[in-house]
Amino acid sequence: MTQQPKTIRVMGAAAVAAMLGLLSAPSFAGNYAEGDPRPQATTSSTTRAAVAADAQLWMKSAPTQGYSDGISQLAEVVSTHTRAAVAADTRLWLQSGLAARQNGEAGADVTQPGYREAAAKYMNGQSAAQAEAQATRRTAGN
Repeated sequence: MTQQPKTIRVMGAAAVAAMLGLLSAPSFAGNYAEGDPRPQATTSSTTRAAVAADAQLWMKSAPTQGYSDGISQLAEVVSTHTRAAVAADTRLWLQSGLAARQNGEAGADVTQPGYREAAAKYMNGQSAAQAEAQATRRTAGN
C-alpha cells in the first residue's frame, strides 16, 4: 500500500467536510416542510374599547410612587465623609506604605511583616487624625 501525499488527504477531508455542511444546512434553516408550524399572527378577541376601559380602570387603583404595599423605600446614605476627609485618608494610606503593599505582587498579605507594619502605621495615623479632629471640634464649640 502506498502512502498518499498529504495534499490529497487534506483536499479529501475538506471535500467531505463541505459535503456534510451542505447536507446539514437545511436543518439550521428551520424545517417548516416537515410539520413545524409556520408562525402566524393571532387576532385578539377583545375590542379596542374594552382594552381602553380596562386600562382606565387599572389606572384608578394603580400605585403612583414607591412600593404597592405602602412601604416607601428609604434613601441610601452613601457616605458621611467630606471630600477633604476622604483626601486626607487617601494621603495617609499612601504615606503609610499600605497602598504599595496592597497593590504590590503579594497583595494584601497580612502574614507579611511589612504589610503589618504599614497597617499599624496607617491605623496610628487614623487615630491621630481622629484625635485632632475631635480637638478641633471641641475648640470650635467653645
